Amino acid sequence: MNHFRFFIIRTIAVVMAIASMSTLVPAGTGEAIAPDGFTPLFNGEDLTGWRGRIGSPDESAQMSPQDRQSAQQAADEKMRAHWTAADGVLTFDGGGDSLCTTKDYSDYELYVDWKIGPAGDSGIYLRGVPQVQIWDTTHEPLFRHGSEAGSGGLWNNQRHARMPLTKADRPVGEWNTFYIRMVGERVTVRLNGELVVDDVVLENYWDRDQPIPSSGPIELQNHGDELQFRNIFIRELDDQITSNASEPDATISPTQGVIELFDGQSLDGLYTWIQGEGYDDPKQVFRVTDGMLHITGDAMGGILTKQRYENYRMVLEFKWGERTWGDRADRARDSGLLLHSTGADGGYGGIWMPAIEVQIIEGGVGDLIMVGGLDEDSQPVPISLVCEADRDRDGERIWKQGAQKEAFGPGNYHRVNWSGRDPDWNDVLGFRGEYDVESPPGEWTRLEVLCDGDHIQVFVNGIMVNEAFDVTPHRGKLQLQTELAEIFFRRWELWPLDAPRDEASRDQERRLR
Repeated sequence: MNHFRFFIIRTIAVVMAIASMSTLVPAGTGEAIAPDGFTPLFNGEDLTGWRGRIGSPDESAQMSPQDRQSAQQAADEKMRAHWTAADGVLTFDGGGDSLCTTKDYSDYELYVDWKIGPAGDSGIYLRGVPQVQIWDTTHEPLFRHGSEAGSGGLWNNQRHARMPLTKADRPVGEWNTFYIRMVGERVTVRLNGELVVDDVVLENYWDRDQPIPSSGPIELQNHGDELQFRNIFIRELDDQITSNASEPDATISPTQGVIELFDGQSLDGLYTWIQGEGYDDPKQVFRVTDGMLHITGDAMGGILTKQRYENYRMVLEFKWGERTWGDRADRARDSGLLLHSTGADGGYGGIWMPAIEVQIIEGGVGDLIMVGGLDEDSQPVPISLVCEADRDRDGERIWKQGAQKEAFGPGNYHRVNWSGRDPDWNDVLGFRGEYDVESPPGEWTRLEVLCDGDHIQVFVNGIMVNEAFDVTPHRGKLQLQTELAEIFFRRWELWPLDAPRDEASRDQERRLR
C-alpha cells in the first residue's frame, strides 16, 4: 500500500469512528438516544435491566435455585442503596458491589461513557470476565500496577497483551468514551477514538485453562470509588458477522515526520516482557537514566512498542555498559533489535515475541536472525526471508551483495551473518574482529535499518552490512532485547523512507571509508 493511500484510508476510518461517537448524547438530557443499530442498556432514568452482583460464575452455579434467588434479592437491595440513576447518568457512591446486566450477551459492540475521580479504579467485565481497565492514570500508588500506561487494557491477562497500545485518557473528572467490540474470545477497544486494544484474546480469569464463556453479563466494576456512567449502548452481532470497516488500521508508518519511540524521559508507548516475570519488571531492568534507555541486562526478555509499524527508516544509537550476568558473564556482550514482531509476548521460549532480529553483539552487529515462535493461538508464526548469501571459511552463510539469492526460514538455515563478520569470531567478552565497524565499547554506535515493504537494509555507522528480500512478516511491533549484558540506547526514531540521511551519518560514513 502506498503512503498516500494508507493515510487516506486511516483518515476515513478515524472520521467514521468519530462520527459514530458524535451521535451519543451528553448527560442531563434524560433518555439516551442510541446510535444507528444500537439499543440502550441504560435508559437514563432508572435501574431497569440491571441487577446486583452475587459472586463469581462458579459461586453462582454452585447455589441451589432457592439460594440463588435469595442471594439475588439481597444483592439487588444493596445495589439500589448505592447505585442511582438521574438525568441520564448512572452514579455509584463508593459503597456496595458491582452492577451487572440482567441479560447475558455473546458477541457485540458496546459504547459506554465513564468518569472517575482522583485515585479511582474501576473496569468493565465482558461476559462476566474481568476486565477492560479504568483508573486514574496519574495516581502514583497505582503505578506499580501499570496505571501510567492508560485505561482500556485487558488488565487481568497473563499470556496475551494486557496493557493498552497508547494512553488516551482525558484528565480525571472528565468524561471518557469506550468503544468495545467482543467477538469470540477477542476484544477490540477504542478509548476516546484511539485504538488501545487490537483484537486481543481475553483470558478467563476464573479458570485460565478454559476459554471465556460463550455468553455472560456486562458488569460495571467498583473498588470502593465514586463512579459515573452514561450513554451505554449495545449492538449484538449475529453469527459473528460484522465489519472492520470502521476500525482504524493499527499499523503506523512515519509518513508525516519523525516518530520518537523513546523520548529520553519516560517509557511511554513501550511495555516490557521478562522471562519468568511476564509484564512485571521487579528488578527495574528497563529504566531511564540521564536521558538514555538503560537496560541493566539482568534478565532475558525485551521492551516492546505498543504499536505496530511498517515502511520506515529507523535510527538507533547504542553503547555497551560494563555489567554482564549469569552464564554470559565472560562472553560477548549481547542484545538485539527485533523487527516486525508478531505473535504472542514470550512466544519464543517465553522470552521474545517472534520477529526478524538485527543482531547486536560484540563482533556481530548486523547479523540477521529469524526468531521463530508461537502466536496467541499457540500456532507457529511464519518467519522467512531471502538473502544474497555466500559462505565464509567455515561454511557459515554471510551476506554478499550480488551473490546468489538463498531462502532462509522454517526448515532451513535461520541466520545470515553480516558481510564482514570475522570467521574466527569467538564468544568471549570484548571480542572485536579485524573488519568490525561498530564503535569500541563505551562509544556510541549508530544502527540504521530501512524497512520498505518486504525489503530490509541494515547500516552500521553508515556502512551497509546486510540486506534481505521477500521478508515475512513485513510489519509488526519493535523490541529491544535484554540478554544478560548492560546496554544503553538513545535516538530510537522512525523516519519516512524518503527522508534524506542527515549530515552526521554522511560524515561518519566518510570517516569509516
